[in-house]
Amino acid sequence: MKILFLSPTVPFPLTDGGRIRVFHLLKQIAQKSEVTLLALETQPTDADNVPQLERFGIQVHLVRQGGTFPSLSLGTILTAFIKRVPITVARYNVPAYRQKFRELVAAEPFDLVHYEMCHVAQFHIETELPSLLSQQNVDSAIWRRLCQETANPLRKSLYWTQQRAFERYERLMSPKFDIVTCASEIDRQTFQRTSTESRFEIIPNGVDIEDYQPDFGSEEEAHLIYIGSMDWYPNEDAVAFFADEVLPEIHERLPDVQFSAVGGNPSQRVQKLAENPQLFVTGRVPEIKPYFARATVFVVPLRIGSGTRLKILEALAMGKAVVSTTVGAEGLDLVDGEEILIADEPGAFAESVLRLLTDASLRRELGERGRARVERDYDWRRIGEKLQSLYESAYAARSR
Repeated sequence: MKILFLSPTVPFPLTDGGRIRVFHLLKQIAQKSEVTLLALETQPTDADNVPQLERFGIQVHLVRQGGTFPSLSLGTILTAFIKRVPITVARYNVPAYRQKFRELVAAEPFDLVHYEMCHVAQFHIETELPSLLSQQNVDSAIWRRLCQETANPLRKSLYWTQQRAFERYERLMSPKFDIVTCASEIDRQTFQRTSTESRFEIIPNGVDIEDYQPDFGSEEEAHLIYIGSMDWYPNEDAVAFFADEVLPEIHERLPDVQFSAVGGNPSQRVQKLAENPQLFVTGRVPEIKPYFARATVFVVPLRIGSGTRLKILEALAMGKAVVSTTVGAEGLDLVDGEEILIADEPGAFAESVLRLLTDASLRRELGERGRARVERDYDWRRIGEKLQSLYESAYAARSR
């Protein structure tokens, strides 16, 4: 098949969950299909990373911005409110991208168009080509949780307006596509409640089980690690929650425990946490696998989110014992107490971490069972095959 894949970013380097997901899906489908990627330049180095995709036989068209992608402006916010669309959609409404998309569709005989996230769903055009929309998260659910978590009236009002904007957008856009994919059964049910006529399928997150291998020789003593983009509020909240409410309880029993928050663009709130000599804020790192390897226990104290966490699958693939909140592990079919430990309250989270820090055999057993689980159910190769089968199904349905 000839697939036109629309992405809001160049999915390399693998600095966040969205890029990791898109990179591996592209890598897999390019083995069976002829893939053309249309991506927006959001970083000055994007052109340098295009060869990382071309080596898989993917033809890449980069819509250039001439520098760093512009930050959120008052004009973008006003446009979003006037047009009643999410701010994200207004920000990524780039005319040059829309034009290039139309030129590609007119010039080449594609079999299907893949739209990655709502950022590019706005460019949907009515053609005879089957289309698939990939939703990595339920964005309206994220904003709903943000609204519930904040006590600040101004923030609560802003979050509520974005929640409503995404609910409306998800409801209006989903029926335009032959298939809409999401990352978990929980997300599928959420989407289905407001778009009953749409076809929703699950394409879960995964892990490269050949690349992510256990490395216990690098494991450090009493070192807790969390990984995520630190300019994304749910990650900022998770790190602050852990540092303020969980870590002190752990230090009461084990004073030498260290905690590292690993990820790019740490906010001022996160940077300030590094005033604690046992808490490290790394900023962006060139490679995250060494940090997984160093972890004695991998922690996921998320309280806000949707979709599923790639970081948990990667930690499990490396044989790490993981403690997560319910939200952090949401959508992953992992067994609490056997493949992961789940805790939500600060005291319970601290107790779970302490159990693992003081029991090496329990850590290893939990990690081994987690590794076995991702090998069986979360290998990108199998997930890529499922996505390819959905392409073929949509194409066959349109060809009848």
